[in-house]
Amino acid sequence: MPKVVQISVGASFTKNLGNFQSLKVEANIVMELHNDDDPSVAYEDAWAKVQDQIRKGLGKGQPK
Repeated sequence: MPKVVQISVGASFTKNLGNFQSLKVEANIVMELHNDDDPSVAYEDAWAKVQDQIRKGLGKGQPK
């Protein structure tokens, strides 16, 4: 089975501001894995970081 050496996660969110205007927020992260890293755990961490950046880009800060 191939060895996973890198995780890449990205997301974008487009918000309609009305009057034919919109705001698009994008976040991407690439994480390199080391020998003892679990790819599933790294993916979950990367996804959480990307979601946090999207929230910050939309001015929502941390979820409560």
